[in-house]
Parts: sequence; structure tokens; C-alpha cells
Amino acid sequence: MSALHIEDDLLDQYALGSVRQELLPSLEEHLLVCQHCQTRLIEADEFVDLVRAAATQPDARPEPHWKRLIHPRVLTWTAAAVTLAAAFSLVSVEFRKSPVMPATVLMQALRGPEDGTAISARKPARLVFDLTPSGPAADYRVQIVNLLGAQVLAVPAEFQNGHLSLQIDNLQAGSYWVRIYRGANSDLIAEYGLRAE
Repeated sequence: MSALHIEDDLLDQYALGSVRQELLPSLEEHLLVCQHCQTRLIEADEFVDLVRAAATQPDARPEPHWKRLIHPRVLTWTAAAVTLAAAFSLVSVEFRKSPVMPATVLMQALRGPEDGTAISARKPARLVFDLTPSGPAADYRVQIVNLLGAQVLAVPAEFQNGHLSLQIDNLQAGSYWVRIYRGANSDLIAEYGLRAE
């Protein structure tokens, strides 16, 4: 401390509360009488208050737009959505890869469609007929008609283990007649009842 005024370093230490104890009485006595040092102390106190306030406040600059995109909540929801989409696509691909195996159904000639064989509607099924063919499969044709006689399906027959057979994939619920025709004249050789339930 000079004879006329308090040195700047010592005044700053007093404003921060870090002056040595033995200097405090003479420093405070000078501040009581010196208007110039009182003004400098007020300025030093304001500066210290500003520094302390700035140190405790968050950064006042606006956050860049790209930082909002990487907010933890946004990242969490985005990751969850991507994971869900990937899982859904894997499941749907798996379902597309593994077709449903058709049920094999033995068809026996009976009196009517109510007594006939039952299959699941809109599910694949392989109908195997109880007659033994005499000749190539190309000589046989299978026709499915509803109870009013309207044709639902007409296809060439196939052979499976020595029997005529037919693959159907999407038969609606109802009762049907399954008719087997043979030869160029399309002679009806067998008729079967079929229910899709």
C-alpha cells in the first residue's frame, strides 16, 4: 500500500477476500477516508461479481442446429425406430422365404359335398385322388365347381406316388365338387365332394 492510495493488486485481493490478516486493519482504515480507493474498490467488486456470475452461468451462445439432432433422446428414439424397422424387415423376409407347406388330403368318392373331405379355406392343400390312372397325367383334367355348377378351377392333373393329384392354394370357404375328366372327349370318370372351412 502506497502512502496516498492502495496498490491495485492489494485492492483486488481485498475484493476477492484473500488479503493477509495482518494487512486488513490498515487497509480498511485507509478505505474509510479515501474516496478514490472506495471508488476503485466498488469497481473491483463489480468486476469480481461479473466474473463469478459468468462462471456459474451456462454458455449463452445459441446451440447449433446439428447438435439438436444428436440430442440423447433423439438418438435413443432414432435407434429404437431403426432397430424396429430392421426387425420387421427380417421377420417379413423370413415369412416370404418359408412358404406354408400344403396339407395332403386323400380324396375318396362319396355321395355329396357335405360328406366330402374338408380342407382349410384359403390355405394350400394337395388333393390326392383314390383312383389309379391308366395313362399319362396329360390325359387327365381336374375341374372344381361350386354347388351351382360354376367353375372355380380347371387344371391338368399331376401324378404323385402313382395317384392323380392337384395342388390348390387359395380356395374360399364353401362346398365344392371336384371332377376328374379323361381323354380327348373329356369323359367324366370320377366326382368328389370337398368342403373348405
